[in-house]
Amino acid sequence: DFSGPMEQCLRLAGVDRNATLHILDIGSGSGGSVFAAAQLIPDARIVASDISPQLLNMLGSAVEKEDGLRSRVTAYCFDLHQPFFEQNQFDLVIGWAILHHLADPLAALQNIVYALKPGGSLLLNEPFEAGNMLLYAMYEKIIKYLTDAGDADGTLAKIMRAMRFDFQHRLGVPALKPWTLMLDDKWLFDEPYLQQLGSELAFDSVKTYPGTDDLGHLYEGTFRSLMHETGNANLEVPDGVWDIIQQFDRSIRVELKARLAPGGYIIFAK
Repeated sequence: DFSGPMEQCLRLAGVDRNATLHILDIGSGSGGSVFAAAQLIPDARIVASDISPQLLNMLGSAVEKEDGLRSRVTAYCFDLHQPFFEQNQFDLVIGWAILHHLADPLAALQNIVYALKPGGSLLLNEPFEAGNMLLYAMYEKIIKYLTDAGDADGTLAKIMRAMRFDFQHRLGVPALKPWTLMLDDKWLFDEPYLQQLGSELAFDSVKTYPGTDDLGHLYEGTFRSLMHETGNANLEVPDGVWDIIQQFDRSIRVELKARLAPGGYIIFAK
């Protein structure tokens, strides 16, 4: 699941996959992004990190079973909001769907940038506000269709309302609200904030890219992923709902959808 998107992100960032790189993976969890990076960059040494000792124990158990990983992967348990590493330690930092979980993204990245060598890059995979606002409008239209069809209390309508409620709480530049610390997914990022973040962290450039090559079916793919992630992959979806989703995909040009993806890659170059 991680290898394809990460390969695309490494290519977009111009990372030399044949180089001997020292990589920091932040928010590693049980290791999906770590193992993908180890596979794609065979001479890399990788430091995995997470705030959860339980997840890092799972990662460590998997590493121990692979002769080729034991000498290449180490793990540390710490809070990214606190300083941990010495200056200029890493050639590359990877964060796969981690920044939007953090209470203070700027404070966390300040510590990461300190450990990143000059000329290094920070690669993130995160949700984008503009694309999710378009999904908000699509889900709203689906809710109206289901309500008019007498299915306002069905499973699909409940999922659509829950997603709209979720988006409402994650909007705006990251700033603590009364409910923020209770949320797992805390933020949706917009382009101006990311550019400001890059400037405050003294990166030379900040670039964003959609997280899929299939922009022709962008919103259909996102909807199908949502059904799968909520355990409803086999839920019967009315033809009228598919018509709404396909209307969004057909009506928006691919060039514009590249800026309206619900999520994708953020590449900070130092």
